[in-house]
Amino acid sequence: MIRRLLPVLLLVAACETPPPPQQRSDPRLILTPNVAGLSISDPSVATGADGRMRVTVNIFNPGGDFPLRYQTDWLDSSGRPLSTLQSRPAFRSLARATVTTIDSDAPSPAARDFRMTLDVDGP
Repeated sequence: MIRRLLPVLLLVAACETPPPPQQRSDPRLILTPNVAGLSISDPSVATGADGRMRVTVNIFNPGGDFPLRYQTDWLDSSGRPLSTLQSRPAFRSLARATVTTIDSDAPSPAARDFRMTLDVDGP
């Protein structure tokens, strides 16, 4: 009886759907594709004395090393993108078992919001 039931149980376990990707609590942070085991903090937003925003995100990578491409798009008060060289993609390496901090500074006080995209090319 157990010998007949074991293959059926193994087949059912193999067909189980993976859990959905973890939802970010801040929609301004976009992670594509989602990498299992990667822990990303919600963005910390501060405004300096000169009126410019600064966004900080911490990424903990418990797995192997892999590259990270990130880009911060700065938006004005009406939600339109500000044209700036600081909105171009930047590259970092996520080392194994470390916390990587990503900082982005707004190009001018006209920036009122942001959208940060993290592209992770994992193993």
